[in-house]
Amino acid sequence: MDQKWNTIYQHSITPALERLRKVQGVLLGFHSVIDGIKRVRPGEIETILNADLGLKQSVQEKIDAVPIEIFSPADMLAGLLVSIKSGRSYRMVIRNEDTFRWILENFGYDQLKLGGTSGCMANSLAPLDLQKILVYTNPLAQQLLELFSDNDNLHVVTQINGNIQLEHPHQAWQHKGIEAIHWGFEFAQGTTIQLDKITLIAPRASRFYPCWNPVNNKLLLSPLFKKGALRFIDQFSHFIVAGYQLLLPNYPDGTTCIDYILSTLSYLNKLKVAHPPLKLHFECDTIPADEIRCGIRKHVLPQMDSMGLNEVELDYFIKDMRSQKINQLDQENQVEYYLSGLIELANESGLERIHFHNFDYYICLTKGSQKISPKRTRQAMILSAIIATGKNRRRRKSGGLCPG
Repeated sequence: MDQKWNTIYQHSITPALERLRKVQGVLLGFHSVIDGIKRVRPGEIETILNADLGLKQSVQEKIDAVPIEIFSPADMLAGLLVSIKSGRSYRMVIRNEDTFRWILENFGYDQLKLGGTSGCMANSLAPLDLQKILVYTNPLAQQLLELFSDNDNLHVVTQINGNIQLEHPHQAWQHKGIEAIHWGFEFAQGTTIQLDKITLIAPRASRFYPCWNPVNNKLLLSPLFKKGALRFIDQFSHFIVAGYQLLLPNYPDGTTCIDYILSTLSYLNKLKVAHPPLKLHFECDTIPADEIRCGIRKHVLPQMDSMGLNEVELDYFIKDMRSQKINQLDQENQVEYYLSGLIELANESGLERIHFHNFDYYICLTKGSQKISPKRTRQAMILSAIIATGKNRRRRKSGGLCPG
């Protein structure tokens, strides 16, 4: 059996790469950010908790009912401990500056790397010789743009002497400073946290993302990018859409996440009108807020051609579709459970393709009307698996993980 699969892999890479290199151009939005990579070290969390018994008690109370957003250090630590306990990658948005500064002062970071779904995809796709990649970055800060790779097929929208142009990120920065940072708290398999009489042990390596990004928390798209992408849209055939996890359910000014979801979709519709062949792919992320996921199911997915998501993200959609709570989901036979959930999601959304990926396997559902052979789909999935494996090896060598 191993020899058979080795042969299938060997005969899949070349045709999949050849088709990929024929892709006209790819747009990536709306989520590029600086990641502050922080490795969880033995005793570090316990030291912080034991120095503040009030904080420790609050964290213990929150572990079984973690808030969906971070409003306090206790929220952040509870989210981190749940991520370690489950061995799963969770993302929570930091909603106030005091907590952001507390994390910065108490944990800091080991290194800065490019993060965000769009940023990570840009650096992953660039070496594959795609003709052109245009990635959304906001703000155009030197510290962010210098984290992109040197590949000359990477572009951002910039303005020179009043003229909107596409430039390599390294030549396009307009100012200096870090205005947003997404931490990536990495923990190894077997990481152990002793919380009084409770012992938490990570069943596998993963990461936890507390995210501070007030500059993009409404997804109010950069006017410069909007003009540039529209002007050059005929050079692109695909748009990979992400970033809705940055939204709040409700804002102090009375607006809601739905207002900003609809605003981005209105812009995407303008691109489709200007260039009808454009394919839209939605790449999901962990979105604990019910209101935002409801908006995605109701408004975003019907406008997309395809979607990608992992097991944590699919759990939330299954919970919504079945009107259950996360802890009520029957995951005993996981492959069957996730496959049935994907079928439900495909039937509800009408998507032509859904890509499901986790640490152990891939599943891809395609509509029969697409008339794409299972062999070609499998070739693409095998290429994706190989690219992901290479990324993971590089991450382990560099000590960093990229979200998305």
